[in-house]
Amino acid sequence: MIELLFVLLISSIIAMWWQLMQGRQKARRVAGQVCAIHELQLLDDTVTFSSVSWDREHPGPHLLINYSFEFTTNGARRRRGVAALGVPGSVTVSLDLEHGRLIEQL
Repeated sequence: MIELLFVLLISSIIAMWWQLMQGRQKARRVAGQVCAIHELQLLDDTVTFSSVSWDREHPGPHLLINYSFEFTTNGARRRRGVAALGVPGSVTVSLDLEHGRLIEQL
């Protein structure tokens, strides 16, 4: 019985890790799309998992998995952004630009 619980626990951990890695790839893809639209350069290796939170604006249970990243406007100055992947199904990318924050809902 304990072996079964141990296998279930390990399987759950592996499944969560796999979902986070898939989310990172999706965050990299959508952040790259938004940066390309606004003629910015995404620094690919900077996309990292940052947090999990509840979306208080969405009715019902809705998780937000946040991935932070860096981008550059002119090749020299780095700026920060966040890709928030909603579970289930929404994507929001926010970029901290010189003149304020840009928020894109995808």
